[in-house]
Amino acid sequence: MSGFKRTNKTGVYVHVGDPDCDAAHANLLTRLQHMGAPFDIAAGEVGNRIKGNLGEFIALHVALAGPQGKMDKHVGNALQPLSRISGAGLDLIYIHFDASDAAHDRLYIQEIKTTGDMSLNYFDNLKGDYKKLFAPDPQFTLQTRISALANKFEVEQNNAEYAERVTRLGGTTPQQSVRVQLLPTGIHDLASSDPVSKMLMIRSSIMGFGWNASQIEPWAIGLSDLEKRLLRLLKGQS
Repeated sequence: MSGFKRTNKTGVYVHVGDPDCDAAHANLLTRLQHMGAPFDIAAGEVGNRIKGNLGEFIALHVALAGPQGKMDKHVGNALQPLSRISGAGLDLIYIHFDASDAAHDRLYIQEIKTTGDMSLNYFDNLKGDYKKLFAPDPQFTLQTRISALANKFEVEQNNAEYAERVTRLGGTTPQQSVRVQLLPTGIHDLASSDPVSKMLMIRSSIMGFGWNASQIEPWAIGLSDLEKRLLRLLKGQS
């Protein structure tokens, strides 16, 4: 049980507290406690890096209750959500290795933005996150990220089979990457203006980079009094 419920609203997967945001908050706090998170009881505010890290943690918490929970996961900041250090790279990656047919393997890339700003304009930065996958800078391309994953499987996990299979999942263009799914995710205050419309606009922009609509599954995760809740999570408070 995650404390969130999921609803498909015109192609955007909306996640809100179930039965309410306090239940979602309680579940998030329990997971932080289980992880041994170093709460800062003296904190007076949530800095931008911790806010981003907590956003990745919240997105991972929600994902673990769904299909992605059974997939191979590669996460960074989400496992150290209260750190003032934020590592570079893709936010969350999930890989489905099909047990019977490798042709059904899938790679899921989840980029997350978190804001208490009611306008949700900060979510526009998701476009740039996905544009980088085929941008000129080799540090951020899909092929570079897949090579890093393959190396992890081969060296860290001693799994040469998965290392080889993951290299087949992406191409050099969106059109050649039909087994890659994108999960652009916005975490927002419940009182903010129309997150569904905002995420649909972001999906349209990402489609402009060459991705098919069926490969893009936008998420919106809403919590009441988001900024205050993030501070309470940082302090370890219910």
